[in-house]
Amino acid sequence: MPPRLHPLAFAICAIAIGTWLAVGLVPADPPTPDDPSFVDNIFDSRLVIWAARLLLLSTAVVLAVGGVFIVGSTITRMRQGDWLKRAGPFEVSEHNVLELARERDFWRSVAEDSHRRLIELEDQLNTPPDIEADMGM
Repeated sequence: MPPRLHPLAFAICAIAIGTWLAVGLVPADPPTPDDPSFVDNIFDSRLVIWAARLLLLSTAVVLAVGGVFIVGSTITRMRQGDWLKRAGPFEVSEHNVLELARERDFWRSVAEDSHRRLIELEDQLNTPPDIEADMGM
């Protein structure tokens, strides 16, 4: 079993990384254009630029964590043999799943019968014919 990270150590690391990112996102003084527009006036504040950067970073983190969770949970379910029956508005009915399972079993039995017949035919080809019995001697 791999060593587990203590919750307090995890919290301290998260706070340290968050503080480092928050301080790193603080912008320098924005340049002031000669003829500022409405948007220039809004983004003239360092606080607004910092908040916009923080919002973008938070959105990226949430999307990344969500993506990792979705991929991880899908892989886990696949390894456990769970079938995905519903995805948003799309749903596979239990009837269709049972029908596919019956069809799979049918084709498996056909393949096994064909394999047995193939082995019989190979055995017939490999055994030499009894010529004397065929001639009635």
